Amino acid sequence: MKLFSQLKSLIADFKEISALLKQLQQQQAILTEQLRHVQTIGEEIQTDIDKMNFKNQPHLDRIAKSQQNIDHELSKYKAR
Repeated sequence: MKLFSQLKSLIADFKEISALLKQLQQQQAILTEQLRHVQTIGEEIQTDIDKMNFKNQPHLDRIAKSQQNIDHELSKYKAR
């Protein structure tokens, strides 16, 4: 009887493991889909950042050039 009880318990354990494995596979599929979605959003954000940087670069260049001119003019007065 003890062997039969253990066998019954083993079968129940296998069924539980099987159910848990199925759950795990479903969760893995959901995570994989979410990862693809996050990667897509990340690529879109990077594209927007690149566009913004491209649009702002001329302004940043002018600011840098103006800063150089100001520094150059200030250095004339500091030298005196």
